[in-house]
Amino acid sequence: MMSMDEHSSGGLPWLDMPVMFHSSRADTCKMTPEQCAYRSGYWRYWYEADHVYSLNTIYFLCATTGFFTIIHFLSKYAPIRAKRSRIWRKTTAVGRYLAYKGYQLPAIRYCSPSLGVILLGIIGTVFCVDIAMTLGPKPYYWPNTKDGTISYGNSPPIATRTGWMALALLPFVLALGAKANLISALTGVPHEKLQVYHHWTSYAMFVLALIHTFPFIVFNIWRGQMVTKWDTSLVYWTGVATLIPQAYLTFMSLPSIRNRYYEFFKATHFLVALLFLLFFFFHCDFRLTSWDYFVAAGAIYLFSLCAAWIRTHLINGRHTATVDILPCGFIRIRIPTVMSWRPGQHVFIRFLSPQLGLHCLTAHPFTICSLSHDPDKVGRASEMVFYVKPHHGITARLATKAAQTPAFSQTVLLEGPYGGISGTASPAEFDTVLVITGGSGGGFSLAIVEEALRIYGDMQPDHQECNIQVVFATRDNKIASWYREEIEDRVSVYDVDARTLSVSIHDTSPEHAQLPMSAASGAKDPSNEITDEVEVEPAFSEKGSNADQQHLSTVLHGPRPNLPQIVNAATSAGSNRRIAIFACGPASMLHDVRNAAAEAQKRALRGGAEVYLHTESFS
Repeated sequence: MMSMDEHSSGGLPWLDMPVMFHSSRADTCKMTPEQCAYRSGYWRYWYEADHVYSLNTIYFLCATTGFFTIIHFLSKYAPIRAKRSRIWRKTTAVGRYLAYKGYQLPAIRYCSPSLGVILLGIIGTVFCVDIAMTLGPKPYYWPNTKDGTISYGNSPPIATRTGWMALALLPFVLALGAKANLISALTGVPHEKLQVYHHWTSYAMFVLALIHTFPFIVFNIWRGQMVTKWDTSLVYWTGVATLIPQAYLTFMSLPSIRNRYYEFFKATHFLVALLFLLFFFFHCDFRLTSWDYFVAAGAIYLFSLCAAWIRTHLINGRHTATVDILPCGFIRIRIPTVMSWRPGQHVFIRFLSPQLGLHCLTAHPFTICSLSHDPDKVGRASEMVFYVKPHHGITARLATKAAQTPAFSQTVLLEGPYGGISGTASPAEFDTVLVITGGSGGGFSLAIVEEALRIYGDMQPDHQECNIQVVFATRDNKIASWYREEIEDRVSVYDVDARTLSVSIHDTSPEHAQLPMSAASGAKDPSNEITDEVEVEPAFSEKGSNADQQHLSTVLHGPRPNLPQIVNAATSAGSNRRIAIFACGPASMLHDVRNAAAEAQKRALRGGAEVYLHTESFS
């Protein structure tokens, strides 16, 4: 985004003097009238490039946000009569198909985002990089002469426009990466599901920055002045100083790298991002309205930080957490609180202990595995419960400390809650709740199952056809036992008819992996793959409220459950039924569930049951 006439900095080391908020748009063209008219064309004029390219990029992103804002408000506030109409149901089925359908590349173990997310990314790519804004307008370079007799300017047009578009993306990159952000408030999409757009806008910004950079190199090498420009113009090295941290942030955020070196990336992310913003600020050097975008980005991000800080310190306050290790290897964190939350929500926990090293300086997200209640009605505070599988970083430190000091207490700060299941997706709105989960994702399902048990228990006997199906898979028999005990504890609390609940716990540990999968006679197994050769352990034999509950759950030893078949069986119901699917597990599990739910939308278009899907990943 270099100006037509470059100036060396004076006074302040990296800014032109006198420092202003906007640079002048005054233009003195010294070429022929025809050449001046050509240079001042709508897609070519440097002195209006910020309006043409930056504002159009902003308009595109705001229009996209506005579209999903309208959808969110319609889904939330539309009359019941409208939601029951055929047009509404068919439109909803199409939208859900786009939101659920995904693709897989088994060779590299990659599961794509949903088809709708991919299409939105393609539209954004076409707008920013293809015919619309970058490669469409001509020329890419000015028809200058080497001797300088004809000079339309020193900024190649393709470099100018990509620089302004990259700058326009900055406020959205920061907004999409914040936990408490305005886009989530408007669209209803929780911050963790906006992360894919945070990554993609960052990637687009980096690609545009490269297309902005290299034409200057090509042009100055052609003119034979590259070394001179580097030695005399600070704008060149501030540009490089901006590009280096941006490249680090871009490549380190690639999923394969980020997941492998997550703790290191998290520790360096904010420092490198600060360097990037600082040098980017100096590189723009108040050209035209460039600093407006820094003000907008700062206002958006500071709003998010202040909202999170107020919520954490002034609303939620300090809490005391009790941490211990379960026999299955999970860390259990219990926090009494008067906070309220919905099933499936998560909070960011900051452990205020110097013994945890630098981890006490950062907050870490954990999914809440319990339900909240009204303290005034119950007479005691709710208890947030978390089940965490130790990996690296903070979870490894907690596991080590819990092993040394069982059930130790720790002062914590809580930020949130965030995400979770929306109010329109409550189990009360559905006839069937299908919960599919695996491994440490089982903790996510416990609050969902308990909420469904509570609601359906209150609804019976008026809703005899309501049912809950739970499918849990794990490679560890200790985790299978832990999950069965947790489900048993919840069933014993609520008065639920035996026909309402079906639980299948699939123990796929190595010693059982080669066995065929089946269920005991009379067990209500959603997979319906029943043989007589399988080792099966009945559950609820002791803690159930009556003898009929002995067949509510089975532990199946054998291969993993056939998830597409399970989803297909649950969703192939009558046209008047509504089915909710809640899934949490590894990427391959979610891929199978998402695609099975997408196929169910095709049946919904033909008058089949309405199917809703909510997923949480391990990422």
